[in-house]
Amino acid sequence: MKYSPALQEVADTIYNTLKIYTPVEVKDYGWGNYKWTSNIFSWAHLETFCTPKISVLHSVIMPHKHSSAPIFGFDVIEINGELTAMFLDLTPVDHRVFPLPEIGEPRKELPEWAEIFSPSFINCKPSVDDVKVGINVLNAYLFEFLPGTTKKDYSKKQQAYIDGQRKNTTTLKTLKSLVGEETANEFFTEVLFPDIV
Repeated sequence: MKYSPALQEVADTIYNTLKIYTPVEVKDYGWGNYKWTSNIFSWAHLETFCTPKISVLHSVIMPHKHSSAPIFGFDVIEINGELTAMFLDLTPVDHRVFPLPEIGEPRKELPEWAEIFSPSFINCKPSVDDVKVGINVLNAYLFEFLPGTTKKDYSKKQQAYIDGQRKNTTTLKTLKSLVGEETANEFFTEVLFPDIV
């Protein structure tokens, strides 16, 4: 199964927006994984994943550890070609909260590990137009919030985000069922959510 046209458009736009930065080699796990680095962020990751039933778009941008910029996170899930979930946040590493639009049909309560996200965190069942909001937020993020470099080290807050994401057992279980435990653990901790160094 392929992405729906709407999700493919969003994935292509994110890819084309990020491909101007320096590419980072990623091991071939059998689906789309692209990473970049630059002078304004430590790394950016775009994952495009499809099975006959589920399609996932996942993107995270991690600022440099001396940047006060928030962490960009964007995920969209389709099941049987229907948009079922969208998650979008600019997760702060300091006291600031970055407002995001209220869109989509709110989904169920979040698990405990999701406390890492901001009060503006979007967790909804999206429309086609809602999914495109992710591109608008990405553009604002790249051109308004980065680099935000200071002398302060924000790596502990960034690592707390990584540690929180690693508590998402649903993602890890899904990966294990598809690629086995060893490969899933490797991908989860080295590509999806690597330690801050």
